[in-house]
Amino acid sequence: MFKIYKFNSEQRKMIEKLLSDDIVGRQTIIQKDGSAFNNSGSTIIVIEGPDYIFGKVSEILGPDIKSIPEKEAIEIYSKIKEEEGNAEGGMGFLFG
Repeated sequence: MFKIYKFNSEQRKMIEKLLSDDIVGRQTIIQKDGSAFNNSGSTIIVIEGPDYIFGKVSEILGPDIKSIPEKEAIEIYSKIKEEEGNAEGGMGFLFG
């Protein structure tokens, strides 16, 4: 399961809280510049992990930061995975 969160410049300190948490910090966390996803001035965080982890994420972030809507999240996630696939393909070309 994955969820995507958007942080503005004032909320970026919350990213460090997520990364430093013992449980959440062990999950797959991808950080991207929001401008690549029509969200200039923001940071996009993708968290991949089991369902139960997102209760802890909500606890850390509080009520002001919620995951983005599912439709938008799926679009962003697809772009990120496509980007990763292209990067892996390039590495195979270089070192293959």
